[in-house]
Amino acid sequence: MLTPQDKLAESLAVLKKLQDKGIVAIHTKNMTRTHRERLVKNGFIKYVMKGWYIPASPENPVGESTAWYSSFYRSPCYAGYDLRCFRNLTQASWQRA
Repeated sequence: MLTPQDKLAESLAVLKKLQDKGIVAIHTKNMTRTHRERLVKNGFIKYVMKGWYIPASPENPVGESTAWYSSFYRSPCYAGYDLRCFRNLTQASWQRA
């Protein structure tokens, strides 16, 4: 039977594999719920928005935004956010015309 430390080590190994692939923003489809919940509980990833998480340090205090800023602009979250904003602005401008 695995100890809690061994289970956390497994989850951290999954996170490490994602980071080695260059994945900055972790989508829920990239990790099982068990690993995700374990890493959130221990402070190794933080919730960003629905379906998206970013790696974090458990030593950071609550409200620390450095990890968020350093990850956001290099992630698919940023690209997706831009596209949604662009579509919304474009649709709004066409509707006014």
